[in-house]
Amino acid sequence: MSGRKDRGSRGPKPEGRPPRDARGARPARPAASSSSPSSPPSAPARGVVRVTRILDAPASSVFRALNDPARRGWSPEPLYRVVSALAPRFVRLALPDGSQVSVAIDRQGNVRCSVTVEQSGLPANLPADVAYGRWKGALAALAEQLDAEWD
Repeated sequence: MSGRKDRGSRGPKPEGRPPRDARGARPARPAASSSSPSSPPSAPARGVVRVTRILDAPASSVFRALNDPARRGWSPEPLYRVVSALAPRFVRLALPDGSQVSVAIDRQGNVRCSVTVEQSGLPANLPADVAYGRWKGALAALAEQLDAEWD
């Protein structure tokens, strides 16, 4: 015997369980209804800002500029903490105000990359258009910093 338990020893199937198809898979569960009183309707994410810029620098240089505390002069908030990173493609940051920043770095050849910054959980006293302007300026400053390093 192969050591497997007899299938009949599991007991009866629970009621209401959908049958499996010919491949042995169950059908997908229907999406939960948002009309139930216990779950409020989903609201759009509060305070999310996204800025993208193409930089004439390798992805590895951008990644190092995000992770090296001595090279954070470009950032609107240089006191951030790196929460997680996947070199040289992604960095998640925590800002002192409690908001989170995700930075995606996508290679565009050997010496160019696209950098997308997304800040979520903006503080109530920081309007989204102000945060957008800060990150737009920060990416411009990062581009200048990286250009200066290459010269």
